[in-house]
Amino acid sequence: MSVSNVTPRRTTAINPRGRQLLIAAIALLVILGLIKMFGPHENKYETLARDVTVALQKNDVDAVKKYQNAETATMVTRGIVGRAADRLAPLGNLKSVKEITPSDAPDRTHEFNVAFDKGTVRETIKVDPDFKIVHFAYAKAPQ
Repeated sequence: MSVSNVTPRRTTAINPRGRQLLIAAIALLVILGLIKMFGPHENKYETLARDVTVALQKNDVDAVKKYQNAETATMVTRGIVGRAADRLAPLGNLKSVKEITPSDAPDRTHEFNVAFDKGTVRETIKVDPDFKIVHFAYAKAPQ
């Protein structure tokens, strides 16, 4: 019979202070998760406005076209997107998009206040029944 050297397994105990920090970190993660889950979220129209605005700021013609219906996509040109980029990009990062019309607007026209680091823009978007843009306009937001 052979005897092998077996070393006892080492366990590391968490000291009381470390245990408190671990519990606090887990509690914080749970609270942040609940806030994210149940806190305010953008509706689908606000998300659409955000996505189109960011695409315009980046001068991304293809990204802008993907939100248009077949008819309006043909009207989206490099010049139109470029002019929008020239006006929107200097406003800085997009901070928030808030719809100011009811999300069930009868003619599917929605208005938004779009806040940037350096200003606010009022956007109007009309969508078709397939949730594609048929009209998009922006102007400096009224004070």
